[in-house]
Amino acid sequence: MITRHTTTLLIICCLVISDAAIIKRRSKFDFPTNLIGLNDTAEEWLNPYVMTYDLADFGKDLFDGMAPRHIVDALVNATTSDDPMTNQYTEPSGTPRLREAIAKVFSPLIGQELKGEDNVLITVGATEALRIAIFSHTVPGDEWIVIEPTYIKYIPDIKMAWGVPRLSPLKLVTTHGTISGDDWVIDKEQLESLFNKKTKGIMLNNPLNPLGKVYKLEELEFIAHLAKKYDTIVISDEAHEWMTFKPHIRMASLPGMFERTITIGSASKSFSVSGFRVGWAYGHPNILNHLKVAHLPNVACSPSHSQYAIAYAFEEESRNSSFFATHAQTVKQERDMMVKMLTEAGIIPVVPDGGFCMIGNWSPLRQKLRGINTAMDFIIWMIKNIGVLGWPLEMFYGDEHKYMARDYIRFCFHKNISTLEKGARNFKKFADLL
Repeated sequence: MITRHTTTLLIICCLVISDAAIIKRRSKFDFPTNLIGLNDTAEEWLNPYVMTYDLADFGKDLFDGMAPRHIVDALVNATTSDDPMTNQYTEPSGTPRLREAIAKVFSPLIGQELKGEDNVLITVGATEALRIAIFSHTVPGDEWIVIEPTYIKYIPDIKMAWGVPRLSPLKLVTTHGTISGDDWVIDKEQLESLFNKKTKGIMLNNPLNPLGKVYKLEELEFIAHLAKKYDTIVISDEAHEWMTFKPHIRMASLPGMFERTITIGSASKSFSVSGFRVGWAYGHPNILNHLKVAHLPNVACSPSHSQYAIAYAFEEESRNSSFFATHAQTVKQERDMMVKMLTEAGIIPVVPDGGFCMIGNWSPLRQKLRGINTAMDFIIWMIKNIGVLGWPLEMFYGDEHKYMARDYIRFCFHKNISTLEKGARNFKKFADLL
């Protein structure tokens, strides 16, 4: 006999089962756990302001000037060449001409006889090189040690590969006088404490974006010692290598490190042509072959005509050795302009020894700005009142160490002269407002 009570229970059970089915069905479309939080960035939060205000944009590390003329001409020549293959796929690993040109430039710098076919891989920017270097060496649970502040793509790439980032923040050892990247040093004891049997490798960014730190030989030797002691890989991201104002030492040049180092470079940074989408990785075949395997299913190849243009650029550098040196001097002058702007505004610059980014300590202005407590508060205030954009240094730390960055803003200074001059004018508004 079915009573009203029984009918009610049946309806409730059906609803519960139906809801459970809906929940189960929806779960298939949930955001994967290894991607949660990766799209929550300060850049996304700042975009509406960027679109609204007329700014001197020092936030994004994007050169807004003209690309080098000889490289643009080489791109045009490749595109309009009578050789039909310049506009078709290259070999997956890259055109032999570019691989050989890179091998020729870097062989003497690391003391190895690189061969384009065996030791060099061409990628879609350094971004792809970083990603496949991590993905091709990671199984779920593998740990990667990341030095902070860190380039913003390392932690997301590790998480997307189901790896585990382990974070080691640099220590600021002085707060007096002129502060540079050298004053941010490795915490050796803390760094070594992160190494264990799960450690797959360590991420090295040299020069370090956002800080502009160029690692000293002693620091690189310590990292190399740990890599050999615990039998790990080093992914050495050297995208800013040609914009250094002190000697730059490549990790792969140290004794016993070529066999365990993947070195990554970038045409975007080396030649200021980020739209070309050409990057590269070089290393021992035993570890570079992992990248080649991961590269092919992701992309067919880097843009063909761009590869021919960058090959020409490297060949010219081998013949004349002129562009990189001249370019570094230009970037140094731009750095000095930014140091002057920040200092006159009351922001304490951390003077970089390489790259085209620097950080500034805005905390001296906190007491003068009522209601401005966080770096993001200060950035939005600058946007609205000064007409200048920077990025919060918090973006370059993992969640557990973001508090260390609360007093700092990153500024990218490799910009068109008109942007720099606009920034200089706008920064002068600090004197009128404070």
